[in-house]
Amino acid sequence: MTQVMIKPPRLKRGDTIGIISPSQSILVEDEQKEGFEYGIKRLKGLGFKVKVSKHAKGKYFYSSGTPEERAEDLHNMFKDPEVKAILMSIGGNTANELLPLLDYELIKNNPKIFLGMSDGTTLLSPITDKTGLVTFYGPDLIYSFGIQKNTEKFDEQMFNCVMGGKAEYKRLGNLTDDKGQPIPSEWENIRSGQSKGRLVGGYLEIVVDLIGAKYLNVRDNSILFLESMETPDTIHLRLQYLKLMGVFDNIKGLILGYFPNAKDDMRYYRPIGDIILELTKDKNFPILQINELGHYVKNYTFPSGIEIELDAENKTIIALEDCVS
Repeated sequence: MTQVMIKPPRLKRGDTIGIISPSQSILVEDEQKEGFEYGIKRLKGLGFKVKVSKHAKGKYFYSSGTPEERAEDLHNMFKDPEVKAILMSIGGNTANELLPLLDYELIKNNPKIFLGMSDGTTLLSPITDKTGLVTFYGPDLIYSFGIQKNTEKFDEQMFNCVMGGKAEYKRLGNLTDDKGQPIPSEWENIRSGQSKGRLVGGYLEIVVDLIGAKYLNVRDNSILFLESMETPDTIHLRLQYLKLMGVFDNIKGLILGYFPNAKDDMRYYRPIGDIILELTKDKNFPILQINELGHYVKNYTFPSGIEIELDAENKTIIALEDCVS
């Protein structure tokens, strides 16, 4: 049965953006505290109001609060009529504690723009899967608006999504990582082909865990997007689990992001495209690798749940519908 998608209302200048920390405490590192405050300053400078949740700047060991406190923050932001978009401050490792506490009916009945990345996959993907709400993978507060200081092109692409409803993707030149070092800007055709499907994905390791825990169903009309900070041997391990779970049997396409640690240890080096081609040698879905998706780089925004057209040979990603209402 085809899932009915819910498009959240679009964001406007002057609207309020709510900030939550559903995983890691921002107090773990000084850089993160500075990124938090600078990110808020940037959002205000872009013409938005900002509301910080009760526990967003809290600390419970390495998390921002107890599971109940973090879930309460998320629910309060969805219930708050003043808040028009919810932005995660940072990722981490403990957002999965919120999964059994989420009120999916509350979220479905109060659709809003919900943005984050990395461990944010833990919340974004199940919410889209279980409610049909389009969620947005790519930006967070501390890195996207704080530490990385997104360039105008990336800000424009994100705001075109959440304000204009248009998700647009094109290769950008002169890309650099968080340290200012150049990274490849070319998109790579890993396997040719053209297909249409609905975007789903995020951080590879978490996608695998969510499927295994029954919190994510990768449907047979999906185009999967994946990124990871791990080394090729660990990425291989997780991709093999996706194969064993049958994910590659029915997806319509695959978008691979930037893998920053793929060459860290040459003993384990292997191109990620080579790994996925070997694991899916009996499949024919298109595979495109890009560099504007991942850790330590600036990210495009990917609205999970919208239909796109992927053309690996011509290296294009085209949104076939608006992502907000």
